[in-house]
This record gives sequence, C-alpha cells and structure tokens, in this order.
Amino acid sequence: MENLAHRFIEYITKLAGMPVTWGKAVSRPLPHYLNQQYALRKLTVGKRAFLGIMIKDIENFRPAAFEKHLRQIMANDAFDDFCLIAQELPGYTRRRLIERHIPFVIPGQQLYWPELGVAAQARKTARAPAKTETFTPATQAVLIYALNGGIKTPTTPKELAGKLGYAGMSMTRALDEIEGSGLGQITREGRERLLDFPTDGRTLWQEALPYLRTPVRKILRIKEDHLPPDQRMKAGEIALADLSMLVPPNEPVYALGRRDWKKLADRVEQIPVEDTGTCRIELWRYDPALFVKNNRVDHFSLYLSLQDEEDERLEMALVEMMEKTL
Repeated sequence: MENLAHRFIEYITKLAGMPVTWGKAVSRPLPHYLNQQYALRKLTVGKRAFLGIMIKDIENFRPAAFEKHLRQIMANDAFDDFCLIAQELPGYTRRRLIERHIPFVIPGQQLYWPELGVAAQARKTARAPAKTETFTPATQAVLIYALNGGIKTPTTPKELAGKLGYAGMSMTRALDEIEGSGLGQITREGRERLLDFPTDGRTLWQEALPYLRTPVRKILRIKEDHLPPDQRMKAGEIALADLSMLVPPNEPVYALGRRDWKKLADRVEQIPVEDTGTCRIELWRYDPALFVKNNRVDHFSLYLSLQDEEDERLEMALVEMMEKTL
C-alpha cells in the first residue's frame, strides 16, 4: 500500500503540477462484498478533495458492475469527485473505463482523469487547435484507416482525400481535429501538412476511443434478395459470429454507405418487421466498403457499432476479437 501511495503521489504531482496528498482511510457503511472489492482513501490534489477508490480484486473487476457499486460508495458524499486506482488493469478494462468516462489512475503507466484537466500521455504542440469531444465521420474514417494499417508514412490531406473519397477541405478539418486531440503528429513540408501516427495500434485505439462513436446512423429492413450480392458486407452480430463462437442471428445484417443506399432507396421496399427473407441494413456515417475485409466490416468499426449492446455474450466476443486484432 505504501508503495502504491508513493507512486500515485509522484505520478500525479508530475502530471498535474499541483501538490498531492494521500490521506486517511475513508469509512463507509458498505456491504461486505464491496469492502472486499474496494478500499477507500481521501486524496487531495491542489485544493480539491477526491475519493480514491482502490481496486483490491482486479481479476473480477467489471466497469459495468462498478457503475452500480459507485451509487452506494458515493452516496451523500462531500468529495468533489472520485478516481479509481489500481496497480494494473487489462487493456480491455481500461478501454471500457474510458468509454464510460470513469476516471482511473495506474501510477506510472496511465491516467484518465478529465477533472484534473490532463490527459493520458499528454503531448505538447507548437499550435493548439480547438479540441472536439466527438470526431466528425470524416475524421473517424481517417482514424479507422490508420488503425487498419493504411497510414504507414506521413500523409497529406490530398492523399487522404484520394484514398477515402472525401473533399480536400474535409481532410484538412480532419487533420485539425486529430491535432487538437493530440492523437496524431502533424509536421510541415513546405506548404503541405503531413499526418503520421507514431504510436502503436493498441495505444492509438485506446487513446482514440473517447472521440469515436458508432458508425451506424440508422437501421432499416429490406428483402435480402433486393440487395445485390456484391454489396452484402456482413456487419453487426452476423459479422461478429464469423469471428467468434457466437451463434449467428436468424436475420442477416449488412452495412451500406450513404451513396450505395441512395442508389437502392427508390427501388426497394422497406419492411417494418422481421419476415421470411428479410435482412437488416445498417446505414453508416462513413463508407464501410473502404475497410471491408473478407466480406466483413473492419474489426474497429464493428466494435464501435456493438459496444453499447448490453449483452454479456456480445461483450465477451468483442473482447476476444479485439485482443486478436491488437
């Protein structure tokens, strides 16, 4: 415990630039199973008081369950906020915490604590573009392109526009958003701006997750035989079933971009309910065909499309898929 306290103080002081205190244990009238799972401490950073929640049983810790536990832990609390603290956490658990906006610190390794105004692995740039909370579809397409190995050397907005089918101005804005988030490295060669991602794919994915959202903007249903075979890009649960032990759904799921759907929309009837021969169509914010592999949507977009489904089977299959991918 003393070692963890020392590492926490040293790490947060360095990142936040404010005095840090590891205070006394905090007592709460909690059920026995919560006391077995967590230890509570008063923390001060600068002039603010936080409740430090240390995870005792890392192996059985689940972010979704923690959100329910938190309501009991923080009931009628006088602290400004809280922060989870752990010696170590699996990569998937860290990503789920970030997605759920749950602050955590792994001293010496990673910090996600928006209340302090610092980000994990902060980067300084000569120019500080305006930050954004959620990337535009064009910017997300650039990130997915990079995560799928499309950007191996520094790339210009013009080159990205040609590869991804966007206007040059959209790619210029995408570079602005990526630079503002600190995810990519922007350099200049004459009048050209060049984008590169010096971090490994696992780190980039983890840091990009808070800015990414589901690519699915709408779901509708049509007769499967009305969808040309060359446009049947597997998506949703049917794609995940290909990559795991999941049983595929009875109704196939396919992804379409805006342009492909526009060509079909006037020629097909939308079906209100599942019926014999129907399939579900996910209309995407960016073109899924850009990253299709083995007639399936890419793993990163597939994860984003299913991450909010509250189904333990899907969660386990997504974990398995991303561990293999990264």
